[in-house]
Amino acid sequence: MSRDFIGRAIAAGNTVVYPVRRGSNMWLNKLAVTQVADDHITGFNSDGRRITVKNLNNCVVVEPLPVVDGTAGL
Repeated sequence: MSRDFIGRAIAAGNTVVYPVRRGSNMWLNKLAVTQVADDHITGFNSDGRRITVKNLNNCVVVEPLPVVDGTAGL
């Protein structure tokens, strides 16, 4: 079973963020997971490109904030 940086299980259908670096710039990209293997995950980013993430220690499963009284909050 594949796990993210904080130990959450990664499953198909999860949204994961992973770091991207180009030169000195660094940012996080979102990935909609479609396939999970022991050593990598595959899915589609926000541009619709198929992406494979091999370093699972750098990705995190994100969850939507709970809705309280009709607004998202903690």
